[in-house]
Amino acid sequence: MGIIGIACNPQSGKDIRRLLTAATTIDDMEKLNILERILLSAAAVGGQKVYLMPDRLGYGRLLTQKRASPGYPGDLSQLEVYPMERTETQSDTIFFAAEMERIGADVLIVMGGDGTSRAAAKGTRNVPMISMSTGTNNVYPELMEGTVAGISAAVLAGHMVPLDQCTAPVKCIEIWKNGAPVDLALIDLVFCRNPFVGSKAIWNYEEIDQVIVTQCSMASIGFSALVGTALHVGRQDDWGAAAEFTSGPPNTLAPVGAGTVQGVCVQNARRLPLGEKLTRTMTYQGTLALDGEREIFFQPGDIITCAVTRNGPIRVDVAAAIELARTQGCFQM
Repeated sequence: MGIIGIACNPQSGKDIRRLLTAATTIDDMEKLNILERILLSAAAVGGQKVYLMPDRLGYGRLLTQKRASPGYPGDLSQLEVYPMERTETQSDTIFFAAEMERIGADVLIVMGGDGTSRAAAKGTRNVPMISMSTGTNNVYPELMEGTVAGISAAVLAGHMVPLDQCTAPVKCIEIWKNGAPVDLALIDLVFCRNPFVGSKAIWNYEEIDQVIVTQCSMASIGFSALVGTALHVGRQDDWGAAAEFTSGPPNTLAPVGAGTVQGVCVQNARRLPLGEKLTRTMTYQGTLALDGEREIFFQPGDIITCAVTRNGPIRVDVAAAIELARTQGCFQM
């Protein structure tokens, strides 16, 4: 029997940017509805075990109660809340993803923003991942209907299609501090002049010093869009990019957040070939923000090195997986 893992971050989309921009809010009830649609559609396509990461809101408990309701027409029998201790931190997603790899899960659905997908990637680089957008500034995860995600996950869990035709490893930014590997980012790495982690999310763009990205476009929002004002880097391109930001007079408009377009000063934007290391000896005290969240403190004298590589997680092309299954007659009755 195939195994589907689902990590739903109840905190996604609830950071300080909700107060400062006009970002869309996906509330707890809608996340529960999305989970239900994933489960129902996956069950309709094929039999598989589904493990749900536990959370403080009790999505699994609520779905189990719904399953037990008299006359409930759907099939939620495949659902089981994975037995693990909760910390209510990013560590839960990291641990759950690692457990899915350990038990041989066929696919991992991640519901959250860029930061949630990054946490899952820290837990596994080998389990194919479907990343669904329920966060704030989302570049890595996709906005998709839960029904479609469930069908795609069932196709992969049922081994109905060749993985090499609908999955591929993605780019990431690997980071070293004073010669030791410390973390990774899926979309952007920001050198921030603010030395305090605080709410983690950066909301004062004047604190930004430099941004390194795996992909960038003005057709997105957030830090990758800042670099995207100077050049475009696609998801499949064999390079990333870097740009510097100063307090000088703005030279371009940038979509810095949902409903927020402002002037920024972008300088020295350039492509970064895969594997090329960018090294800085820091002259000020600050933090590194990874996929939008301040995580790593540095001080003068620290040596920060980063490189864009193809050592990221395995990404599922949801549409390709479903189309492959259709052409092979997997949905015929």
